[in-house]
Amino acid sequence: MVNLRVLLVPALLVLACAGCSREAGPSGPPVAKYGPSVQDLTVKVTALQADQCQTVPAATVFPECERYATEVVNFGNSVISETAGSKQATAIKAVVDQMQAAVGDYEKRQCGVGTQNPGLNNANPATNGPNAAPCAAALTTVREQVDAIGKLLNQIS
Repeated sequence: MVNLRVLLVPALLVLACAGCSREAGPSGPPVAKYGPSVQDLTVKVTALQADQCQTVPAATVFPECERYATEVVNFGNSVISETAGSKQATAIKAVVDQMQAAVGDYEKRQCGVGTQNPGLNNANPATNGPNAAPCAAALTTVREQVDAIGKLLNQIS
């Protein structure tokens, strides 16, 4: 009879050493990546392009787009930070700046905050309702820039 310890000890040593090879795994701690990737941003731009604030006529939908305006500003910031090292970085920054300026105009006019009777006061936007034409124009500019960002992201990915 063979002593079981004689066979078991070498077998355990072989198994223990098999996991010690540098080829078996990474040499350092895993690197965490924070923020979205270009692929994630491409998915997000597609979702933004399907939003009613992008698809319904701007003169009709602008009072309902405050959330959308906030989303595109956050989206623009993510796009700039994720694409900073790309060949498209300068073009993307210019497009995002235009988009954020249009959102700023939209918000300054309070186009989506508690809007009552949109377009009623076209002659004087300082009274009870925002001026529909500038609100629709700001939203149209935002839409155009979202589409432009989508095209630029497709050139990167």
